[in-house]
Amino acid sequence: MTPRRLRLSLDAWRRLAKQIDGHSASVDWRTKLSYLLAGTGNSLLSRIQDASHGEQIKAAVPAPPLFLLGFWRSGTTFLHELFCSDTRFGFPSTYACLNPSHFLLTEKWANMRAPQQTLRPMDSMQYSWASPQEDEFALLAMGAPSVYEALIVPSLMRDAPSLVDIRRRSPEELNRWVEVLQYFLRLLTVQQGKAMILKSPPHGFRLPLLSSLFPLARYVVLERNPYEVFASNLKLWRTLLEMYGVDSVSSDEIEQFILAAYALHEEGIAEGNRNIDPQRIARVRYEELIADPVGRMALLYRELGLEDFEVARPRVERYVAGVSNHTRNRFRLSPRQKHAVDSAWGKLIRERGYDWPDDYLSVG
Repeated sequence: MTPRRLRLSLDAWRRLAKQIDGHSASVDWRTKLSYLLAGTGNSLLSRIQDASHGEQIKAAVPAPPLFLLGFWRSGTTFLHELFCSDTRFGFPSTYACLNPSHFLLTEKWANMRAPQQTLRPMDSMQYSWASPQEDEFALLAMGAPSVYEALIVPSLMRDAPSLVDIRRRSPEELNRWVEVLQYFLRLLTVQQGKAMILKSPPHGFRLPLLSSLFPLARYVVLERNPYEVFASNLKLWRTLLEMYGVDSVSSDEIEQFILAAYALHEEGIAEGNRNIDPQRIARVRYEELIADPVGRMALLYRELGLEDFEVARPRVERYVAGVSNHTRNRFRLSPRQKHAVDSAWGKLIRERGYDWPDDYLSVG
């Protein structure tokens, strides 16, 4: 099966192509040609976008963002949607994140068409071109070093620390990541002129860096029962690698990546948290959030010193009512997989008081 294609710049594809594992690659000439042609077009459109909005982009001064942090499958999408119900904030749309090279030129035309809802393959949540999206996809497409390089080149998952910790990259790559993130924020500022709500699980690994780049930013850290996070991540990564991967890794290697990455993520959160004003960072558990979404949002607004929540309350309540019939996935782990989680994350699970989530997870 020919992999689906992400909308990369030509430079982003060329650098990724050099990292493909030739021993397990399934990339054929059609995929290579498709990435080359699309990359050429995206790079050309990026130049046109820069030329047409150059003065605005250069003059844009992004407001301090609000970063929503949490390991994959911790519920950050739900939290993102809740915050983005408040129209006083801006956010990168799915269209902008998948088309960063030209969204200033083309998104308004795309929005003129009737919005088409589709379901995410990992959890059946609805989304459209206008839905809030992870800015990580835009960073990847524009050529920044990204954890999501592994979606296309899964063999990169074999070295989890080098993949997820931007500080392990070369100084050149680190500088490129900083420049691309700041540039994308300027593009969003030109488009919307609001403070951005940014949600991307890989940002949790970068919290120590983010806290120095954005000293006035605010942060929400979302956590979820680690057993459920592990099981849900298995489905997430298997699904996405099957869709986009041009080389391959084994199921055991996916499991080892998830186990290692979660530990690295929590280390990054802990390190970054030490350098942030306590009034600018808040924590919430997914289980608490879904039990009382509106109440927890009101509390987060107070903890972070955000503007009056009562202005946003009606929109937040409408969003919550609209997704009230969503059913959480149930998962099954093998005894070996449960033992692996207990061995790798057991201390953290006990410290945070989590139990085995019988309602959503079974062993067998």
